[in-house]
Amino acid sequence: MENVSVRTINELFVQKINSPEGLLKVAQEGGVFIRQKLREVSFARKIIPPQYVTRADLQRSVNYDGLVKIVEIEPDSKAMTVNFRGNPTTNYIVGERFEIPFFMISSEDFQKTEEELLAYDMPLTEVIERNAVLDIQKIEDGAFLGQIESAIAVEEAVTPNSKSITGSFSSDGTIARNDLKGLFDLLDGDELKCETILMSSKMFNRLMLYPATTVGDAIGSEQIINGYTYSTVFGRKLVVSNKTSLLGDNIYAFTSPEFFGQFLIQNDTKFWIDKKKNIFTLAAYESVGMGIGNTRSVAKLSLS
Repeated sequence: MENVSVRTINELFVQKINSPEGLLKVAQEGGVFIRQKLREVSFARKIIPPQYVTRADLQRSVNYDGLVKIVEIEPDSKAMTVNFRGNPTTNYIVGERFEIPFFMISSEDFQKTEEELLAYDMPLTEVIERNAVLDIQKIEDGAFLGQIESAIAVEEAVTPNSKSITGSFSSDGTIARNDLKGLFDLLDGDELKCETILMSSKMFNRLMLYPATTVGDAIGSEQIINGYTYSTVFGRKLVVSNKTSLLGDNIYAFTSPEFFGQFLIQNDTKFWIDKKKNIFTLAAYESVGMGIGNTRSVAKLSLS
């Protein structure tokens, strides 16, 4: 069967949006497309798997017109030795909690006339994929990193160098293993466990510089042929992103999500489309919330 040409796809799209039923169907189809693509590219969602919430799960904010999620924090505890005539100390439990606000992320409103669309040799979905989806996920990841940096700053204000260290690239361009060990120790040495690390693709490329004698002959030989193809590094889950502009020369470390925070979705990514006269407008948007309940659960290595 012959492939449908791009021009035919655009013509069918124009025919659909000329009726209310067609507008609704295009919006639904676009929403499915966007949700599938967004989950593939957002590194925040790989570190904290998102959870869906409904109105019944949320509370009204006392500070503004909007909904929030109140999340409970597990109270701390300890054990002690007690002789047969003694009694343990009393710990009156005080339940701590934190608030996760929601915010909307929207793409630009894209506009095009019917006549101009028919002159295009590119399907409309290409515009969504390359612009709307990528713009949304970059803002989403930027908001996530903003919360990470705030959490690190809170801990550093109390104890300097407790959650952030600096290092230097080795003379051969590799990431010094002592620096990675120091990053892991910021979590492993604080009664937690480093489970995941996040780095840019530019930083990831440096893993290929380790010689065979450093990482083991078999692995080193394989890297020469296929590159670094593993989903873990030094036993930690590895998340790599091409958003170097956000990550810079930093490597972030995280505990498992249950000791870290929550990523909530109030309104999943949706596709909106409207048409007036011969001009149609389309956009993608979502409503999400992020919150870190344990500022000790993140750490950062800055390299130069």
